[in-house]
Amino acid sequence: MNYEQKSRGALSDCASAADPGKELSAVREADRAKDRVLQLLGRITSQHTVDDICRAAVEGVRELMNFERAGLFLWDDTVNTFRGTFGTDMDLKTTDERHFLIEILPGSPEERLIGGSVIERGCKLGAPEARPGEEAVKADLVGLRLEGRLYGLLSVDNRLSRRPISDRELEHLMLVSQVLGNALEISKARLALARSEERFRQVSENSGEWIWELGRDGKYTYCSRVVSQILGYKPEAIVGTSFLDRVVEEDGLPMKAKLSAVFSDKAPLAGVIHRQVHKDGFQVVLETTGIPIVDSAGKVIGCRGAHRDVTRERELEMQLRHSQKIEAVGRLAGGIAHDFNNLLTAILGCGGLLLEELPEGDPVRSDIEKIMTAGERAAGLTKQLLAFSRRQVLKVARQNVNNIVLDMEKLMQRTLGEDIELITRLDPSLPEIETDADQLEQVILHLAINAREAMADPQVGMEMPELRARMEEYRVKLEERPKQLFIETSTVLLDESFCAKHVGVKPGRHIRISIRDTGIGMPKEVREHLFEPYFTTKEVGRGSGLGLSTVYGIVKQMGGSILVESELGEGSSFRIFLPVSTEPLPPRADAAKDRRDVRGKETILIVEDEEVVRSLTVRMLQTLGYRTMQAAHGHEALDVCRTFKEPIDLVLTDMIMPHMNGKQFIEQLWKTRQDFKVLFVSGYSSSDTVDGKVIGEDTPLIQKPFTREALGRKIREMLDTK
Repeated sequence: MNYEQKSRGALSDCASAADPGKELSAVREADRAKDRVLQLLGRITSQHTVDDICRAAVEGVRELMNFERAGLFLWDDTVNTFRGTFGTDMDLKTTDERHFLIEILPGSPEERLIGGSVIERGCKLGAPEARPGEEAVKADLVGLRLEGRLYGLLSVDNRLSRRPISDRELEHLMLVSQVLGNALEISKARLALARSEERFRQVSENSGEWIWELGRDGKYTYCSRVVSQILGYKPEAIVGTSFLDRVVEEDGLPMKAKLSAVFSDKAPLAGVIHRQVHKDGFQVVLETTGIPIVDSAGKVIGCRGAHRDVTRERELEMQLRHSQKIEAVGRLAGGIAHDFNNLLTAILGCGGLLLEELPEGDPVRSDIEKIMTAGERAAGLTKQLLAFSRRQVLKVARQNVNNIVLDMEKLMQRTLGEDIELITRLDPSLPEIETDADQLEQVILHLAINAREAMADPQVGMEMPELRARMEEYRVKLEERPKQLFIETSTVLLDESFCAKHVGVKPGRHIRISIRDTGIGMPKEVREHLFEPYFTTKEVGRGSGLGLSTVYGIVKQMGGSILVESELGEGSSFRIFLPVSTEPLPPRADAAKDRRDVRGKETILIVEDEEVVRSLTVRMLQTLGYRTMQAAHGHEALDVCRTFKEPIDLVLTDMIMPHMNGKQFIEQLWKTRQDFKVLFVSGYSSSDTVDGKVIGEDTPLIQKPFTREALGRKIREMLDTK
């Protein structure tokens, strides 16, 4: 019979004795031993942490089971040996021995315990080692096992009294080891659970996502604290409410179908987008992921997942898509304007020549003048398209925005009317910026006119039937509100966080021009298309639809940004941000404004790929007395210059041509001769037409469409300048 078999009856059996008194004494002693063991087991099982259990075991073995010294070592998988917990020193006090590791030697008692031994008796004493005269004192080791798995060892000895340890005492230790193992396993499981719960709590509260659980009835049973950041509610206000009841009505049916699939088909929720309402009333866009919670029988009893706030992401995506759409439309508009300018050059040029040849009173003059008027109006439209596509020529100079606003104040007040109050709040410390004053005036004036219409006779959305009823409701309220237009200037520093919320906005120091009205405001359906060309909510004849797109293009070409904040019934606010530059501008020479003679006799080479424009330009210059040569593209022009040995006074070349653009042609020509001046012609701006490279602000340029007089003045300006 081994020690495990003996231990089963250790607390109920008593030693036999012939003497009834001794037998009774033995029974009483066994009962007392049983009570002490039960008391020890109670101490162990009443503890919760591993340290407390080990300490209670060591102290209990010493105090209740009368062992003088005890040491408890647990098996450590990380180092494959026994690691100390608590023990007894030579003063019979409990010591912390967690620093102590047992060295496993071949053939040692510890190795035999690892191999399956239950008790190792007569082992040498541990630290401190036996001193002279203590050679007979030995320690006994009990392997601590639970369901066959070794989890530690218990060492006991009576070093001071040298009292032998009985088999019965070791049998009692076997019982203690079983309970000790259970207590340690429960403590480890409890610790693992606590760590898991703490890990889950830290993840759920610091992930930035709203972690949740639903019961079988679709109600929240758990809600992380992140919900307060997303919806403004405390978790306890959400728990117990229905998931579907919190979803906005428009998203309710799709979300209900997705959630039903979780419970019926165990289908996961993967990136489902829906909206819920914030405590303050606005909608929050959430991306939801989740998995079903299944019980041991395979039945779905709930759902666990996370809501991620993607409101800002969706807004940025919309801004990016809108920006890309505007860019694409801008490229299209710029291309159309370029080609249209070629046609207008021919129309206006030929019209001008015809008018010169026809005598006053000729009935045909009236028709030609109508053609010229229509052409000039068309030229104005192409100018707006070029502004929108950011391809117009800007006359940039260092300006104080406050002075521009003050100079416009009287004009704006007359434009707004007497019933609208104009309020300006200008920052006196505003720095100067590099901008085109005329274009900036156009931006401010157009926004002021838009504000006037929003306050005086709002038509926003009136062409949209679904908005008419809402519009009428706000029109009544608008009559009770004071009509005011605020124009404010200030200096702001746009940081990375601000720019991250607005596509296309660059960080740095900016001038901010705010134009705010108390008008009817705009619904979302209008704001989304606000800067698109030819988008208008006004009735036919009240606007071209190019105004705000022109404003957008001008601001963008100046390197700035424009942001709009508006809600129906709350007025509109346009904020324009223009960068503050520390680099000085090169000096600009003012264009000659005198009425000098535009005629001449110099030799001019015309390089133009559009045959109609080229022949018309040649005819214009010949009527002014110039000697002309012509070429359809850069390569042909180089051949002409090689064969023409006389001086060339001026080269008039188009910017955009096939095979070789104007700049490349001039660079090639300069390699062979330098006896000429250059005047570029373009339907685009000087900074946007030569492979994306800036030609320079002082580069001579004339824009299409042009008249003979305008071309003649520019050529004389070039030729007369030394």
